Formats: sequence, C-alpha cells, structure tokens
Amino acid sequence: MPTPSTHDHDHDDGHVIHLLPRLEAASPLVQAPEALAFPPRMRRTGRILFALLNVIASAGAAWAIYLLWTDDTPGWWFNLIFTVMLGGLALALWAVLSGSIRQAKREARLQTIWRGIAPRAVATGGRVSERRWKLAEDGAVASFSLVVQIPGDRPICGHWRPTSSREQLLQTQVPGVGAEARVWRAPNSAHQAPLVIEVADPSVVS
Repeated sequence: MPTPSTHDHDHDDGHVIHLLPRLEAASPLVQAPEALAFPPRMRRTGRILFALLNVIASAGAAWAIYLLWTDDTPGWWFNLIFTVMLGGLALALWAVLSGSIRQAKREARLQTIWRGIAPRAVATGGRVSERRWKLAEDGAVASFSLVVQIPGDRPICGHWRPTSSREQLLQTQVPGVGAEARVWRAPNSAHQAPLVIEVADPSVVS
C-alpha cells in the first residue's frame, strides 16, 4: 500500500531522487548525474527584495504597536494580544528569510561536494522497499521519499521535490514498492556524502 504522509524533508543529507522517464540499462555510457536536483530557492535579488518588504512590514508592525499602547483601547489585554500577533507576524517573516538562506547555503555546499565526487561515482542496483509522500492542496504530489534496499547493504532513503514551480506530479507517477532503482555514490565516501537515486516514472509506457 502507498503511504500518504505529512512527513517532509529539506535535503539536508543530499540523498536526492531523480525521477526519469525510464532507467537505461547499465553500460559504460551511462554516467552519474552532474548535479543534484534540488527545488528552486530565492536568488540573491529575491532575498534582497524580501528583506526590504520585511523591513517595511516590521516598521508597520512597530508603528501599529506604538499606536496600540498610546491610544484609547478596550484595555491592556487587548493591547497585549495584538502586540503578540503583530510582533509574531514580523518575526515569522524574518524566520522564513533566514531559513531560506540557510537552506540555500546547505544545498550549495552539497552541490559542490557532489560535483567533486560524481566523476568517480558508481551505480548499484536496488529495489524500493518503502515509499511515502506529501500532497499539495490541489492533490498533486508535493514531495516523496523512497527507501531503497541494496542487496547486502544498508537501506538508503532519498527524497524528491519538484525542481520548478510548474512541475506537477501525480500519485501514479511515484514508484511503488518493488520498483527498480539505481543508486549513484562514490566508493569509500562518508556516510553523510550526497548521492543520487534514479528511479523510473511508472506511468510512462515503455
């Protein structure tokens, strides 16, 4: 049975799933992916604009809080409630920006590591032993995770998220338990080193 889940991930481990139309047969011509497929992040310009909006929102919240405590209101409890609400909103916006910057730095570091080890990465075949996904409000798959079992080795968990805002994935496109998988990893690499799990879209007719 497929397992819908509210579980999410942020690619901190760099174990990324690449969903392909089909898996090519193993051959010397098949090479490891050059880059990890990460979801889009705000660029520098976007972060600067977002920070400016945060400054404006924070200034507006501060002015509203000042008015609350200097004008006539139903009471201190009213002022306190709206102070917490306005202050919390301003802090939440800065937390979103800070989190985006930290995640972008993590992913850039993982991309650099992968580009260094990808030329010596080798492929190992395995099978999906577990899957779970998170759905968006419109019913599309927002993200999914697969556990791949390699014979004689430890299970490996990988994660997928769309690499563009227009990419939509149906539940039928998530590989099921028993599906073939190919794991690209560098020999003798650290346990935390990034890797790529390639799986085929089961909805694509061969």
